[in-house]
Amino acid sequence: MKMRPLVVPACVAALIAMAAPAQADPGGGDADFLAGLKSAGISYKNGPDAVRIGRRACELMDQGRSPADVIKAMTDQNPGSTTDGAAKFLDIAENKLCPQHMGGAVASPTSSSPAPQPPPAPAPGGPKAN
Repeated sequence: MKMRPLVVPACVAALIAMAAPAQADPGGGDADFLAGLKSAGISYKNGPDAVRIGRRACELMDQGRSPADVIKAMTDQNPGSTTDGAAKFLDIAENKLCPQHMGGAVASPTSSSPAPQPPPAPAPGGPKAN
């Protein structure tokens, strides 16, 4: 099955609009993130925008949103993307930009963060164990 690449520019407006702009790190994290996207076959038009989306995804998880919520936001705002593509993008962001969230770890929101939205209802049949 051929996966359609995640088109990052359409996600930029959605994720960046959810909060204050993120600062890009000129160090290795950003370059490693972009290299990870390229290696995974995820295309993007503008590197700094791709990094902002990745950092914004990390910020959303810092605020208590689950990886599933972040993936859903990405696919909702980018009809050309797939859940698999958005999940790969988020996995790379977690690995390269916010390793504290690797494996789906969701940070407790800080007192200055707004309350996170409740998690989505479980899928029929309940959650699947790994």
